[in-house]
Amino acid sequence: MPRTPRQLLECFQQAMLDFSPDALADLFAEDAVYEFPFLAPQREAGRYEGREQIRAGFTRAWSSPHPSPVVGLRDVRVHETADPELIIAEHEFDAVNHATGESFTSGFVLILRARGGQIVDVRDYADVLRLSAGLGRLPQLFEQLRGTEQM
Repeated sequence: MPRTPRQLLECFQQAMLDFSPDALADLFAEDAVYEFPFLAPQREAGRYEGREQIRAGFTRAWSSPHPSPVVGLRDVRVHETADPELIIAEHEFDAVNHATGESFTSGFVLILRARGGQIVDVRDYADVLRLSAGLGRLPQLFEQLRGTEQM
């Protein structure tokens, strides 16, 4: 029996905790789309198209910092929708900046669509300011913002 959207979300969360781009990418359909609507300095693209681009993108993004800054998830709220393929999940995660040893909390919202036991579409709305501040990357974020103003 194919995994439900909620089961896929649980696998997604575990892949994130394990910092495993392969485990994450393997949840996606071959032609899936993963979108990051909010700007973030750790992402070179706002959208990954296809399972292998998702795998490659997360491999690059998760290569630094290493190990994973995420140490746990909490306050997870999953919202079912009238569409059986679509769920919305709110998360808080506890993390640590390994360079400084400082702990921080950040959050994100996922809009996840699944079909046939695979994820076909994700929109990942991360709290980019808290994440960047926690990882010591606010200067990178501000520089990136300056670059978008000139476009």
